Amino acid sequence: GKYLASSGKDRRICIWKKGQGGVSSNDENTGGYELTAAADSAHKRIVWSVHFCPSMPNIIASGSRDGFVKVWKVCDSTDDGPQLKELLKFEPSTKGGKKSEPVTAVAFAEGLPDDIIQYGILGIGTESGRIEVWAVPVSDSTSEEPTLLHAIAANDSHFDTVKKLSWRPLAAGNNVENGAVLAYTLASCSQDSGVRIFD
Repeated sequence: GKYLASSGKDRRICIWKKGQGGVSSNDENTGGYELTAAADSAHKRIVWSVHFCPSMPNIIASGSRDGFVKVWKVCDSTDDGPQLKELLKFEPSTKGGKKSEPVTAVAFAEGLPDDIIQYGILGIGTESGRIEVWAVPVSDSTSEEPTLLHAIAANDSHFDTVKKLSWRPLAAGNNVENGAVLAYTLASCSQDSGVRIFD
């Protein structure tokens, strides 16, 4: 993709774009990227994870200590340059007995959406070790809500913070054409020193 996203303790989400010729003219220390858009106070607490949708590189998900997942769109068509537009905000279904369950990892699966299917498959990991898979609308012209597809059972989940989620890339020819079923594999790692793989 043409963008790089960053997040942190300042609760901002920053979108960086590769500078002309790979070198930024403003600052030698930026590594060739220029800040092009930012969402100040994108969440109420630290933003732990951001991930671009592989099929729609202008869609990004964020997870935060505030217990919410947000889906954003990088809009190129504004006069002031690219902007971040919030498309939706939701909480995981499992809260671990807390008022809100911090979201520590998010990851979009490859393969969706396309011109017909306007949903992304999003994995969510939490501070309590729980993992959920959601279908999230990624069109800014829809009022549909995200749908929980699967919550990993507590005894199959981690017992400490999920630090990273990653989907296995789809094999060639594994697509939704002709009614085919997509075969996804999700891997997770945790502060409990464990790695789990879910088919």
